[in-house]
Amino acid sequence: MKKHGITRLVVIVSLAIFVIAGCQSSQTQIVEQGIEPAAESKSPQQEETKATEPAEVAVTGPSAKIILIKASHDFGKLGPDSTHKATYEFKNEGEAVLSVNRIQSTCGCSKPTLIKDGKRFSIPLKGSVSFEPGEAGQVEVTFKASSVKGNVTKHLYILSDDPATPRAQLELKAEVVVKVSVQPEKVDLKLDIENAGMPDIVVKSTDGQEFSIKSIYVAKSAIKIPFDPAAKATEFVLKPEVDLEKLDKANTGVIQIKTTHPQAGTLVVRYNAKPMYELTNARYILQNVEPGESIFRENLIRSNYGKPAEIESAISRNGYMEIESQEQDGDHIKLTIKITPPDQSSNAKRYITDELTIILKDGHKLAIRCSGWFRLKK
Repeated sequence: MKKHGITRLVVIVSLAIFVIAGCQSSQTQIVEQGIEPAAESKSPQQEETKATEPAEVAVTGPSAKIILIKASHDFGKLGPDSTHKATYEFKNEGEAVLSVNRIQSTCGCSKPTLIKDGKRFSIPLKGSVSFEPGEAGQVEVTFKASSVKGNVTKHLYILSDDPATPRAQLELKAEVVVKVSVQPEKVDLKLDIENAGMPDIVVKSTDGQEFSIKSIYVAKSAIKIPFDPAAKATEFVLKPEVDLEKLDKANTGVIQIKTTHPQAGTLVVRYNAKPMYELTNARYILQNVEPGESIFRENLIRSNYGKPAEIESAISRNGYMEIESQEQDGDHIKLTIKITPPDQSSNAKRYITDELTIILKDGHKLAIRCSGWFRLKK
């Protein structure tokens, strides 16, 4: 029995030596031949991310090549809300079949159609459309002009398997011209003077055609403009009435005027008023915060009309923010804001958000928003 046990031990030791020698031999072969060890396996999420990244295409044989015969179209001057068409031409000058996979428009006002040998393919394509070497195609674009005057530049893209130009760009230009003018087109208002200093608005036909005013729209009703929809003329002088309290809450906006003139489009008057008070920084973004460790940020409440700012109270929505200190600086107030992220033992979320509402003694409210994320634990 003893002799048999010794023999068995010798066999086991011999096998171990053989395995070790084999492993060392394999590693030596890897180093000598310059072969790298196999990469670590990746999670499905990592593989998916890699698959979605654009890969470099190595051209080793015949390939497709898209050439834009006509890549840009300028419609020139157009009337508002009018519809027009333009055709762009391209050709496959490569040695392999060109597959057009998609026609991409960056705006709903430009709708493309792919054309091959007179056959029309609506967008989005149901499948790729092939073009043999030397074969040409067209992209027809239906463009609807804006209702507001001004210069327009839009882009569309032909997506194909051309390795050099997988996203060929088409360009569209136009100038929308209206035949009713509005003056002024931009107004700077002030909250501390009568009617905010709002001037009269003159709406005038530039071609001598009479018209009526159909509607006037102002967001938040900060400005009211009386008008008679039954009145007809070549020129109207409108007298806006400003609600200062509403303007203080909605201090930037546009006045939209529509008329019965067939080529007036939508007339726009932009207005802006400095708020009574404003913060120099209304949002904080925090990175890699630690639970329970306070962060301090400086801020300033600026008074724009010579009225001293005075704080009545401050309320934190989630309890992470507070005013650490405040110092009067003329009509303004210098603030130090303290932000204390919660203990993660009671909050498993990685991200934090909060909002500090500052209420001034005259009733004005200012808000400071905060968002951030905790440092990842190793």
